[in-house]
Amino acid sequence: MPASYDAIVVGLGGMGSSTAYQLARRGRRVLGLEMFQAGHAFGSSHGEHRIIRSAYFEAPDYVPLIERAYELWRELMAEAGESDLLEMTGGLMLGAPETDVVAGSIASARAHRLPYSVLTPAETADRFPGFRLADDMIAVFEENAGYLRPERCTAAYQRLASRHGAELRFEEEVTAWSADGGGVVVSTANGEYRAERLVITTGPWAEELLAGLGLPLEVERIVNVHFQPTRPELFEQERCPIYIFQVPEGWYYGFPHIPGSGLKIGRHENGEITTARTIRRDIGADEIETLRCVLDRYMPGASGTVLKTLTCMYTNTPDEHFILDVHPQHPQVVYGCGFSGHGFKFASVIGEILADLAVEGATGHDVAFLARDRFTNVS
Repeated sequence: MPASYDAIVVGLGGMGSSTAYQLARRGRRVLGLEMFQAGHAFGSSHGEHRIIRSAYFEAPDYVPLIERAYELWRELMAEAGESDLLEMTGGLMLGAPETDVVAGSIASARAHRLPYSVLTPAETADRFPGFRLADDMIAVFEENAGYLRPERCTAAYQRLASRHGAELRFEEEVTAWSADGGGVVVSTANGEYRAERLVITTGPWAEELLAGLGLPLEVERIVNVHFQPTRPELFEQERCPIYIFQVPEGWYYGFPHIPGSGLKIGRHENGEITTARTIRRDIGADEIETLRCVLDRYMPGASGTVLKTLTCMYTNTPDEHFILDVHPQHPQVVYGCGFSGHGFKFASVIGEILADLAVEGATGHDVAFLARDRFTNVS
């Protein structure tokens, strides 16, 4: 007979590890399955930083979720005994006044009465001397922003999930699942497992296990580069917050200089569509030069020697909002996907929401705007 659990979580990146932790701490018997080794760099939960911010330009609807996410990240740090998983640096949103990054941040801040400041180019340079804005740009600064350390956050959730009784299995790929009465059967190369509930959080691989839903997901290759600044004193995190540019050259995001790691920058809309199994991992000199040019224009002194490069993947939806829902044919199956490059900061609260949906069939969080049925072509 297959081994039996209360819940199986497939995919142990940030979202799945958080979900496994939430279910285990509620006393459920949990099995977590991951196709790669722990701490792998093949998905979307690796790298040294992920931005977190409150004045959410993507939509004001996210603000209550991010406020809860902050609470849960701090609970994680306390339980794990790791006080530096979250670093608060403040955040700069930079662009012309009408851009989504600037106007959307202000709209979210006003809708939820969040504190923020609007700075002219001169005021930005005076307060943050590493930044040089064009005359037609402004900056929105919010103090309640910073970055998470995603690999360590994910590892902490895995460690605590195990401490609460979860069984986590790595390098065991799920090949199929099926509904079995009120439960599910999950198949891997090692055998079959039975559970009352199934949670699918497989990031760029989501479409493989949710193919029958026809979800409108598209995987995009993303490039990040770490530079050693030629003027590191301008970009230490006491003087350089996290930043997002929406400029004629494109959308870019980045982090302050950390000794030994350098200053990291990436392009938000790289535009190279791929799949989880075929992504190109090599990074071209032209891609590095594009990022260098952006730094040279807006943050002179930031782009010295290249320290390292990395690729990751966005799993995008057409409106760039997440999908969190219950399977329409099998209510014992819930899933989260389509995090569109801005999801990791929410991993703490996504785990809580998916655990709610798996256990109760509903959640107290307002996530109706993330339901799958907003896409009219989804059956």
